Amino acid sequence: MSEPDWEHLSTFVAVARTGSLTAGARQRGISQPTAGRHVQALEEALSVTLFVRHPRGLTLTDEGSALFEDAAAIAGRIQALFRGAHPAASQVAGSVRISAAEPIGGHAITPVLRSLRQTHPDLRFEIVIDNSPANLWKREADIAVRMFRPTQLDLHAKRVGEIELGMFATDEYLARHGVPDGIGAARQHTLIGNDRDAFWHRAIAELGLSPRDFAYRSDSLLAQIQAIRDSVGIGVMHVPLAARDPHLIRVLPELALPPLEMWLLMHRDLRGNLAARTVYAALGEALRAYLTKPSTT
Repeated sequence: MSEPDWEHLSTFVAVARTGSLTAGARQRGISQPTAGRHVQALEEALSVTLFVRHPRGLTLTDEGSALFEDAAAIAGRIQALFRGAHPAASQVAGSVRISAAEPIGGHAITPVLRSLRQTHPDLRFEIVIDNSPANLWKREADIAVRMFRPTQLDLHAKRVGEIELGMFATDEYLARHGVPDGIGAARQHTLIGNDRDAFWHRAIAELGLSPRDFAYRSDSLLAQIQAIRDSVGIGVMHVPLAARDPHLIRVLPELALPPLEMWLLMHRDLRGNLAARTVYAALGEALRAYLTKPSTT
């Protein structure tokens, strides 16, 4: 039997108290997949099964119940000791300014910010949703989520992964207008896309399309997403975001749309700031979970 990790024990206590991985993760300020990995690692370290899994949640096994009594008591004593020794340092409080482009700022990070507020009620967020990246060196934001590799110095940068892109329409739109079987057929549909963005113009040119083929154009990605959801036409979305809506259907999956790199950034001077560090870590977990949503092909 290997030595159990205290982080894994803390997650186990939270999951046991709430009866679910999701609620336990929220209480700990981590993602649900991370909570699942913590529980699995603890079970492997102890060579026991701690929970019985059923549709309504999780219940403790006999071994899990025995461990919970001791772990919960120890957790309470450690938390009380830590608060007494470091009352100021143990409190995650203050404002953290986060810059993110659409639709990451409008959709992907909202659930983790809600969870952080529930765990740390004295934590406050200032959200800058702008497709023009904030300058962290000038402290326009504390933390930024960017869709390209950073070049600034003095940044703590983490590559989260790549966002798969696809073309989507609602089942209602496709029932009325049919499913296009190629680029030629797609030109007969209401296509939704950007307006003046130069990168977008180059990308659609590689697909054999021009701005004239798009009947609905806006440089607001949130406006495009809403138009797709309102059955206006066919447009490009993040695959993991589209996977959240059962009414969205992927069309022309054979199109080679280049993925977007995702980077999480924080100024190095903030590494000693507990609030910023806590938010940075939670965002990293949440964004990795966002990228692993199932494909809708």
